[in-house]
Order: sequence, then structure tokens, then C-alpha cells
Amino acid sequence: MLSYSRSMSAAACCLAVAVTVGCSSTPSQPVASSTTASTTAPAPEYDLTGVPGTVLDSEDFGERSAELSDTGATLYRFVYESTSGVDNSPTAVSGVAAVPAGTPPEGGWPIVVYGHGTTGVQADCGPTLYPDLLGYQFVVQDFTALGYVTVLPDYQGLGTGGGTHPYLEPRTAGNNMIDAARAAHTALPDVSTRWAAVGLSQGGQAAWAANELAASYGQGLDLVGSVSLSPPTDLTPLVRSAEDGTLTRPQKELMPYLLYGAQHVDPAIDPKDYSGSVAEANNELLLTCQGGDTEGKERAVQAMAPDEFAADTTESEQRLFDVVGRYTLPQVRTEVPMFVAYGAKDDVVLPQWTADGVEKACALGDSVVAQEQPEQGHDVSDEAAMQFLAAVFAGQSVPSTC
Repeated sequence: MLSYSRSMSAAACCLAVAVTVGCSSTPSQPVASSTTASTTAPAPEYDLTGVPGTVLDSEDFGERSAELSDTGATLYRFVYESTSGVDNSPTAVSGVAAVPAGTPPEGGWPIVVYGHGTTGVQADCGPTLYPDLLGYQFVVQDFTALGYVTVLPDYQGLGTGGGTHPYLEPRTAGNNMIDAARAAHTALPDVSTRWAAVGLSQGGQAAWAANELAASYGQGLDLVGSVSLSPPTDLTPLVRSAEDGTLTRPQKELMPYLLYGAQHVDPAIDPKDYSGSVAEANNELLLTCQGGDTEGKERAVQAMAPDEFAADTTESEQRLFDVVGRYTLPQVRTEVPMFVAYGAKDDVVLPQWTADGVEKACALGDSVVAQEQPEQGHDVSDEAAMQFLAAVFAGQSVPSTC
């Protein structure tokens, strides 16, 4: 069986939470496109229909991506309609879809929607703006080679420039995953309704949320399972660590993104109320993605005090706890199995946080295949996940570890 460990090793810095754009020494540059937006360009206007999954715009992506053009797959960059998890308003989200070469199986090509890890929070942080998808070309290549229509959504606020990115708000990301599958099924020929949600880190949270939302929001599709690798299930311990000064270095890099996203969920959140002198002075730098000054960002993070992100007042502290408390997974019982893997040495999403989420999901009656990997950090092995995915697509029973 082909593993996507190649994807994870080649794009490891793009998959983990709190990364900067460009995983090589020479970051890729955005492709020029009529549907491409950046933080310095006006957001494109789309006539939203109110029908999630509607394709609003599309273009040939193969001509723009030498990294993917030799796969034989047919490649599209498209903009589709989705729904904000914050206020239920219609939104425009961009993504890339790859259709395998050859004859589709009976019933059409199955779909894998892959949720990417943190790339940033601004409009130019969408992987589909870059020829190499910020390293995710390997994910697309590998899943397409396995015979899946592979879809990589940017998430709301990334890529299109439309709206804002409510970072780690799970309902939005879950809706974006579901609607990416819906858009692929309705707009592309010979595509099945059967699909799986897969992701690592931020994308692992998105895949978990998509599984929870499938019963209420995913009508017309047939979700077979989800794979969540190193998913952030509960961010209240992160805020608690910010208060008591025990954040790890990568968690300090994550906090400006979290505060940015929280402000767009609750405008009463002011990131300045949680930022020390270093974070406030370097806020613009810390939020960059495309072509960012990675060395300057690292110097800023290293200069931060242990309590750099402690709230100014108890009222501000409680306000942030209230917002991130709404992000906590699980929220409802799922109807299809999920695979969850996490590393015992993870210093971004601490293993106990994920273990607690799994325990709560089991208590709800979810079918969970959970795996703690003793020697792994945030970047976990995928072998068992791929076996799980093959089994659920084949309609096989997958014993729960609950």
C-alpha cells in the first residue's frame, strides 16, 4: 500500500501548527490568477447563491504547477460556496482538485478531502496560491495515485481573500471540508458521493469537525470515515499555559494566530489585551506567511517572556476562555468511524489534550481508532491511518479502541 509518509516528511514544516510559508530555503511564489487574492489586493466579488458546494469560479491548475503536471491527473483550482461556522453566512472558499488519470471505478471516483496544517491567517496564506501548494503537492500526488479525487481546500479567508480566517474555529473548517467534497462531486464527471476527511494538525481538527457535522450539514454525500493526525481538540489548556507562563516555543508562535482568529469570532477580543511588549511590537511580523522573515520571527519568539500572552485582566482572560471553549471537540456524536493518532512527544498539541478528546468521544459512543505513538512528536506516522482509510472505503468493519 502506498503511504503518504513521503508527503508528511517532504512537507513537514507546512503541516505542523504554527509554521511560516515556504518549506524550502527558497519559498515558492503565488501563481498569477484572476481568482488569486492577497492581503494587498482587493477581495474578489462572487455572486453567492446560498447553495453550499456551488462552484463559483474555476481554472486549469496543471498549467500553473510544474510540480503536479507530471502526475497525469487533471488539476483544477476552483472557488466554491461554503458556510461560516461563526454566523452561518455564505462564504467563498478556494481549493484545488485533482482527478486521477484513467477509467473511474464503478460508482465513480471516491473523494479524499485533505485538510492542511497551519499556513497562516491572512489571504495570501492559502496553499492553492502556490505552484507547489506549499509542499502539499506530495499529498495530492499520493492520494491521486491511490485512485481518489483529491481536494485540498484553503479554508475560509485563505486564498480567495474573501472574508476572514477564524483560525481553529472548527465549524467553519468542517463546513469547508464538506463543501469541498460537495463541489467536487457536483462539478466533476464520474465522481462518487463517497468521501473521507483527512488532515494533520489544524487539518486534523477540520477532519474531526467534518465528521461531527456530516449528519446535519453533509446531505447528499456519503462520508465513510475521518482521519485526524495530531488534532487540537481543546485549546483551553493552551490559554491556561499562556496565563501561567508554561507555553512551549512553538506554542508561542501559534498564539498570535489564535488571537487573530478569536477576534474574528468575537470582536470583543483585542489581541493587544493578551500581548506583551515583544508580541505587540512584532505583531505584523508574527502574522506573516508569504515570504515572511522567518529568522526575524524566530528572534522575536525567542525574545518573548514566559508570560508574553497572559491576559491583562481577569475579564479578558475569561473572554478568551469563553471563545476557545466553543472550539472544543467532541461536540456531538459521530455516525462513521474516525482514526486519531498523536505523538507522545508532541510539544504543540500536547498528547494529554488529544487523549482527553478521544476519551470524551468514546463516552459519546463514537467509533474511534486511537493511536498514541510513543516516539513521535507533532509529525506522526501515517501507516495505520492509511490502513484505516483503505478499510472504510472498502466497507470493512473497523474495531474501535474505545
